[in-house]
Amino acid sequence: MELSPNKDIIAGFYRQVVRERKSELIPNYVHQDYIQHSAMGRDGREALFEMVDFLKTLPPPTDSDKSPIMHLIEEGDLVVAHLDLHFMGKYIRVIELFRVRDGKAAEHWDVTEERTSDTESFIKAQLNISIGDKQTFLATLYNGVDIVIHRIISEGNFTAIHAEAKEDNRSIALFDIFQFEDNRLIGHWGAKQAVPAKMMHDNGMF
Repeated sequence: MELSPNKDIIAGFYRQVVRERKSELIPNYVHQDYIQHSAMGRDGREALFEMVDFLKTLPPPTDSDKSPIMHLIEEGDLVVAHLDLHFMGKYIRVIELFRVRDGKAAEHWDVTEERTSDTESFIKAQLNISIGDKQTFLATLYNGVDIVIHRIISEGNFTAIHAEAKEDNRSIALFDIFQFEDNRLIGHWGAKQAVPAKMMHDNGMF
């Protein structure tokens, strides 16, 4: 299936920069004034070179390793990427959001969570039941929870919601992806991450 131009940029970044570790190609995919919101990264494009330098110290992926990209969802200048990674002996879910400007990534948010058999999603939704109207269902799902929705990105049968919850006086970053079909919820993937008190930038996680 042919990807849209913005999705192709993000998929190419993962393939050539992250998987193949070609740091020299970072300027092809990322603007110089790249804004970073990740809790684990520094601001600006130069920090991505450091990330790739670290990846180069690890065993490279093999040809048989499948792509970790599970979903790409696009609306306007925003692209959501859902990745399920097996990294350093851990199963990690990453849901990322990129703002694309003039053919390159300009801004980035993410929520990263190590997953185990005991991991529960913050937002809980039952699959394969009739939900009626999608917008009403999602509004009800998030209603009554101490939560602020920052962004909703929808494409086709998929809706991704980037939100902030409060729990025990802590701020928690949430990213959830919902898949609908014939007025039923048939898929739900979520990740949650505590917002640290200090980060390597002043942009916040939202």
